[in-house]
Amino acid sequence: MNKFIKTIAAGAVIASVSSFAVNAQEESTQPAQQEAQQQAANFDDTTLLKFTMAMEAVSDVANKFDSQFKNVESPEKAQEIQKKAQTEMVEQIEKTGLSVETYTTIAQQVQTDQKLRERVLTIARENQQENS
Repeated sequence: MNKFIKTIAAGAVIASVSSFAVNAQEESTQPAQQEAQQQAANFDDTTLLKFTMAMEAVSDVANKFDSQFKNVESPEKAQEIQKKAQTEMVEQIEKTGLSVETYTTIAQQVQTDQKLRERVLTIARENQQENS
C-alpha cells in the first residue's frame, strides 16, 4: 500500500507541475479547479478505473526516467529529462481519457479520503485480476 501511495503522490506532483504549466497559459483556471474538486466525491467507477490505469502508466514512466535522473551530470540535463518525463506522463494520463486536472484531483483526494482510497484500491485489484 505504501508503494501505491508513493506512486499516487509522485504522479500527482508531476502531473501538477505539468498542469501548472498548461494552466499558466490559460486566463482563468480557478473555476475549473473548483469544479473538479466538487466532483471529486462523485467520481464513478469508470473514471476511477481510468485513474488506476493512468496511475500505473505514470509509475512506469517515472521508473523509466529514474535511472536517467540518477546518472545526470548537470542541472540543465536534469531539467531536460524532467520535461521529457512530464510530457510523457501527461500523454499517458490523457490516453486513458482523463484530463491532467481530473487525474491530479483524484490523486490529491485519494491521499486524504480513505473511502476514496479504498475504492481506488479495490478497482485496481479487480482490474489487475481481470488482466492476469
